[in-house]
Amino acid sequence: MTKLSDLHYVLLAIAAKRANGSILPPSTSIGVTRAGLTRAINTLVKHGLAQEADTADENSIWRVDGKRKVAAVITDAGQAAVAEADGKKPEEAPPQAAPREGSAAEVKPKTKQALLIEMPKRDEGATLSQLVEATSWLPHTTRAALTGLRKKGHVIIASKVEGISVYRIQKAD
Repeated sequence: MTKLSDLHYVLLAIAAKRANGSILPPSTSIGVTRAGLTRAINTLVKHGLAQEADTADENSIWRVDGKRKVAAVITDAGQAAVAEADGKKPEEAPPQAAPREGSAAEVKPKTKQALLIEMPKRDEGATLSQLVEATSWLPHTTRAALTGLRKKGHVIIASKVEGISVYRIQKAD
């Protein structure tokens, strides 16, 4: 499975929720140039996660080929990639080849956001240095992400244990 960048994931996730499966128009929060968007869509098409389709919807037009208006729409493989990135098992996942004997089976790494939520939910919580190491973010970025989780409604409790801040996310009852 192709590793998705954040932009690729967002484009596919939005398309997966649309009835017509169109990747365009992008979310206004993406903040990407038209050239960057075109490169991202080209990559999705190249990897089979999106495909071209005729469209009459002016907002969905990716490119124009003569009089033909072409949209980029998510494929079943794109739907499966979104489901996998979300940690869900797709309903009709494409068959996967069994790992060769003697080779290590690939394990999909968790997303950084998932780690940021999961680690503080442990009984012992997580220190800032543990979160920084797990996400490869800088400390100020990690603290900002924790603040973002608070704004999304997570109850994050910071306490000092032997002079070190330990973060815990209160588990839902």
